[in-house]
Amino acid sequence: MKVKIKQKVPRIYFLPSLFTLTNLFFGFLSLTSTFYGKYRWAALWIILAACLDGLDGLVARATKSTSDFGIQLDSLADAVSFATSTALLIYFWGLKTAGHAGAFFSFLFMAAGLLRLARYNIKTKSQSDRRYYQGLTVPSAAIFIASLVIFHPAPNYDRWTAVYLAGLVLIISLLMVSTLRYRNFVTLFINHPIDIKSTLLLAVIIAGLIFKPRYFLLVFSTVNALCGPFDFLISFLKKKIFHKKSHDNLTLPISNLKN
Repeated sequence: MKVKIKQKVPRIYFLPSLFTLTNLFFGFLSLTSTFYGKYRWAALWIILAACLDGLDGLVARATKSTSDFGIQLDSLADAVSFATSTALLIYFWGLKTAGHAGAFFSFLFMAAGLLRLARYNIKTKSQSDRRYYQGLTVPSAAIFIASLVIFHPAPNYDRWTAVYLAGLVLIISLLMVSTLRYRNFVTLFINHPIDIKSTLLLAVIIAGLIFKPRYFLLVFSTVNALCGPFDFLISFLKKKIFHKKSHDNLTLPISNLKN
C-alpha cells in the first residue's frame, strides 16, 4: 500500500524573486571582479546588490506577494552578495598581507553576516515594528566595507594598515551580531507624507551621490554603522537622568518631613 504524503508547495512570486536573483547576480559579479583584482568594480557591484536588496522587499509588500520562499531566497542571496563577496573583497584588497590573521578576520565578517541573517529569518515573522532592526544589517555592513574600497581602490600592502582594517572588520562584525537598535531609514520615505525634512534629506543624498559619491558613501555608511551605538548611549543617558530625577523627587519630601 502506497502512502502519499501531501506537502504544501510554497508560492513563488515572480517580481520580488526577479529582484532577489538580480541581487545575487551582482554578488556573483563582485566575486569574479575580486578574483581578477578589479576591487573598485567589486565594491560597486556590492552597492548595486544592496540597492536591489532594498527594492525586492518593497516590491513584495507593495504587490502583497510576500512569502516564506521569498524570505529564504532573499537571505541566501544576501549570504552570497554581502557576507561572502565582501569577506573575499576585504581579504584580497586589504588583509591578504596579514596572512592567516587576515584570512581569519575576513572569515569573521562572513560568519557574523550569516549569523545575522539566520537570526533575522527566525525573528522576521514575530517582528511587528518594521521601523527598527536588531543589529547592523548585513547589506549596511557590506556597504561600509565597499565604501572604503571605492574611496581607496588600490590594494593594501602595509601590515599596519591591515591591522587597522582588521580592527574595523572586528567592530563591524560585532555590530552585526549585537542587539543594538538600528533605524530602518527606508520607512522614512514610505507611507509618510512628503515634508521639508524628508525632501531636504533626499536632496542631500542625491547631491552627494552626484557630486561627491566617494566621500558621501564613506560618510553615510560610517554614520549608519554608528547609529546603533549612539542610540544606545543616548537611551542610557536618558534613563540615568530619569532615575536621578525620580530619586531626587522621592528624597525631597522625606527631607521636608524631617524639617
